[in-house]
Amino acid sequence: MLLPGLAWQSPPSDAPVAHHRTIAMAPGEDPGTDLPYHVHLPVVTRQPAARGPSKLGLHTILPNNAVGFVQGVHEAGACVAIVKAFNDLGYLRAVKESSPDTVTVGRRGVSFVDPEGDPAKAAARVMRQHMPGWEYERDVVDYWEVLNENDPPTVEGHVWLARFYIEAMAIAENNDYRLAIFSYSVGVPSWAEWAAIVETGVFARAQQGGHILALHEYNWPTMDYRWGEQMPGQPVYDDRGVLTGRYRYLYGDFLIPRGEVVPLAITECGLDPVLWTSGQPTNHWRERFVEEMIWYDTRLREDDYVLGAAMFTVGGAWGWQSYDYEELLPDFHNYIVSLKNELPAHRGD
Repeated sequence: MLLPGLAWQSPPSDAPVAHHRTIAMAPGEDPGTDLPYHVHLPVVTRQPAARGPSKLGLHTILPNNAVGFVQGVHEAGACVAIVKAFNDLGYLRAVKESSPDTVTVGRRGVSFVDPEGDPAKAAARVMRQHMPGWEYERDVVDYWEVLNENDPPTVEGHVWLARFYIEAMAIAENNDYRLAIFSYSVGVPSWAEWAAIVETGVFARAQQGGHILALHEYNWPTMDYRWGEQMPGQPVYDDRGVLTGRYRYLYGDFLIPRGEVVPLAITECGLDPVLWTSGQPTNHWRERFVEEMIWYDTRLREDDYVLGAAMFTVGGAWGWQSYDYEELLPDFHNYIVSLKNELPAHRGD
């Protein structure tokens, strides 16, 4: 995290990052001597430096000044990476008119499904409920979220959900829609659940059909809390977290090795006091929100497959007023514009 008074700087592109793994050595195994204890060996890799424009964007409940923000950034020569609208979607037409390259995500209506019965029948039922409400904005919403933060209690439930999405993607394609699938909440799924989900072929299917993955990532009191902490049963990595940056387990351990990378949209993110634990601060989050989101954006800019992150929320309503950060939009404008000349690089450069 930044200390007060220090300016943010990206690390040098050739800076090595050490990922420390705990490796059990049996007698007679490498490194060539009998060691009756665990040896901590650093595996040195190179995490790509942050590059390209900002990936920060807006989540909105009510549109308020979202259009003005997007227009202002565009007129300054930059682009708001992503805008997600919940229920009140009409203003996305003005967003696309003023900033065609901004990725738009929409969600309305049904947000939960019980993982039981035939997933194909469930997908057909849910899609029938959704699609009539999508018709008017079909030309201005790039991706649609079908569900929101479903978290089945078993591995089998997550496999059912993956099969649900395989069927839902086929229905969407037949009606010329593209989906943002899963929309898992912060801290889920587990590594073992991801392993089972991947084996269903859902990401290969999403890649084939032009769909994307949606995840939510929150933290408290800072966006790097629990960064570098070990997920149960996994090695220790200091380039990912168990809350923010959790997506790197999925991409680094599964999707990239399998050649099944799909674009990722963080469709909700930010500081969430619901994650408070004893001894942490409980308020004044707006005073550090811009700085915290710049730190998070820097991590996102290290991963070329990330489309953007929608900060929760502008236009807070229906109990979400305390999360509204609209007063900080001028600061986010300045930050996003400051990166307008940063050219993105592609994996392997």
